[in-house]
Amino acid sequence: MSEKTEEKVEKNETEDEKRKQKIYEIEKKLGRHNKDEILKRKRNNVLMKYFSIATNMIYTLSMPILLMLGVYLLLEKYVFKHQQPIVLIIFLIIGAFSGYWSLIKEINNIK
Repeated sequence: MSEKTEEKVEKNETEDEKRKQKIYEIEKKLGRHNKDEILKRKRNNVLMKYFSIATNMIYTLSMPILLMLGVYLLLEKYVFKHQQPIVLIIFLIIGAFSGYWSLIKEINNIK
């Protein structure tokens, strides 16, 4: 009887191994055990992180300049009688300085 039980145990073990192998193959087809895919996702996450940082920097630099341009246009429309390009240049320089200052604060985490 011990020989028969040993054969049954061995048979069950081989069936379990075959079943596990089939499950692994199916999961691999579904992409659960794909190491290349995991590495690709990590690279994409890093790329998206740097892309979002660069986009944020562009907005940080450009928005104060555009805001000062808008202030100049409002002043030109309602306050000034003639165009005054020196005021426009001054406002754009102040906007650029403010944008760079905000960017430096953001990079250095100074609040």
